[in-house]
Amino acid sequence: MSVGYPLTLRRLIESLSKIPGIGEKSATRIALFLLSKPEFCETLGDLIKELPYKVRLCKFCRNLSEEEICKICNDDTREAKSLCIVENPVNLFHIENTGIYKGYYFVLHYLLSPKDGIGPKEIEMDKLLSLIRKRGVEEVIFALSPTLGGEATISYILQVLKDYPIKVSRLACGVPMGMDLQFVDPLTLKRALLARELLKEQ
Repeated sequence: MSVGYPLTLRRLIESLSKIPGIGEKSATRIALFLLSKPEFCETLGDLIKELPYKVRLCKFCRNLSEEEICKICNDDTREAKSLCIVENPVNLFHIENTGIYKGYYFVLHYLLSPKDGIGPKEIEMDKLLSLIRKRGVEEVIFALSPTLGGEATISYILQVLKDYPIKVSRLACGVPMGMDLQFVDPLTLKRALLARELLKEQ
């Protein structure tokens, strides 16, 4: 008769395995680590219980916040005329960490995908348009991944914004630093050519 892990440990491994990017082996390592750290387990358990009740979406930009309005939307020193559209909070934080962009954001949380049941309602287009009007936005910057979903989402929002007198731009997509051109896919190479950097005037 084979002997397996105790039931509680098995259930924890199964639960951890449902987290994106964590397979059964990683889940087992994490579960065994937690088993050896009782105090850490208690702290982690308390944080997990509090998470869905303390962290919410900002009423304006849909960024993560413990308050009704996030710190970025509450910052009156930012450039109100610029709005950067990102897919998720992780991308927002990456942009913030560059220290370059000083405007506001709108977080979609999803990219349009009809087969997955994700349409305009899920990305809260009404909130986006309301924010554009409220802040008097003059430029919308798309900072979405150059995937099929990202392109479809940009095309849709562009269509919605066609009657708004605002400038629309997107992050330049080019050849990654250190990559050999022979390994660059045609779409990335095409965009790199179109968004090429001028090094010297004529």
